[in-house]
Amino acid sequence: MNPIELYNKKKNSATTAIHKFVLLKKEFNNDLFCFYEGKDEPYYYNRINIYFGENHHPITCGNKKSVLEVYNYLKIKYSDSNTSFFVDKDYDDKQNQLNLYETPCYSIENFYTSEKVLKAVLKNEFLLNETDKEFKNIIALFTENQNRFHKSITLLNSWYATAKQIARTKGVSVNANLAEKPPKEFIIVKIGQIESNYNFSKIIEKYPNSIKVTEDEVERKIIEFNTKNKSQIFRGKYELDFMYNFLKFIIEDANNSKELLKVKTSFNIDKARILSQLSQYAETPECLINYINSKNNYANY
Repeated sequence: MNPIELYNKKKNSATTAIHKFVLLKKEFNNDLFCFYEGKDEPYYYNRINIYFGENHHPITCGNKKSVLEVYNYLKIKYSDSNTSFFVDKDYDDKQNQLNLYETPCYSIENFYTSEKVLKAVLKNEFLLNETDKEFKNIIALFTENQNRFHKSITLLNSWYATAKQIARTKGVSVNANLAEKPPKEFIIVKIGQIESNYNFSKIIEKYPNSIKVTEDEVERKIIEFNTKNKSQIFRGKYELDFMYNFLKFIIEDANNSKELLKVKTSFNIDKARILSQLSQYAETPECLINYINSKNNYANY
C-alpha cells in the first residue's frame, strides 16, 4: 500500500469518523449527524438537506465495514444523539438494524441507471420531451443496449453474488477485487455493439485467488437473477459505467455525427463527478424518504 492509499485509509477510517463526530457534536449537539460509505455523500446530501437545511453534517467513513463499526460504537456511547447511517445492500445479508438505512437495490449507483433517470436528463439537459422523435429514439436505443449489457454481464454478476454468499457462510473474504467497470477482456461496452467474450473458466482464471464456487452454483444464481430487475440487483458500479457510456455516446452524437440529435449540446459528463452531476435526477425510493423523515425526531436504536 503506497503512502497516498495509507493516508486515504486513515482519513476514512471508523476511528477518524468518530473523532469528527465528537468534535462536531460539541458545537452542534442538536443537529443530525450522517455517516456514509465511500463516495455516497453527493446522493444523500441534497435529499437530507430538503428536511434539515444546514442542520446536518455529513461524515464519510470509508467503506461499509467502517460505517457499521461507527454505528455499533455510537449506539452504545451516544445513543441520545440524532444520528443516521447509510450503507449499500451489495450482495450481503440484510442488516435489519434499527436506525440504519440500507439501499433496497445493490447500491446507490443503481438509483442513477434507470430509464426514468435518462428521461429526466433528456428533458432537462437536452431540452427534449416525450413527443419528440429524438426522445423516443434515444429511449429505444437505451433499452435495447441496456438489455444487451445485462445479458453480457449476467454471468459475472452471478459468479460474484454466489462467491459473496459462500464467503459469508464460511466467514471469509471473497478475495476478488473488482474494478469500477467490467474487465475489458470480458465485455466491450460500445453503444450499438456490446460484445462479451468470457465464460465461467475465464472468470476463474481472472480471479485465481477468489473463494471457490462451482459452475452449477453460478447457473442457479443466473436462473434467479433472470427473474428480477437486473438494473436494481446487478453491481451498481457496472450499471453506472454503462449509463456513463450511454450519455457520452449521445453527447458525442449531438456535437458530431448528429444521427440521433440535431442540435449541439453544452451538457457534458465527468466520470469522476457523475454522482454529483446526476444527483438531482437519481431516483429516491420511498423507504429513504421515510427514513430521513424519521430523523426529525430522535430515533431510538
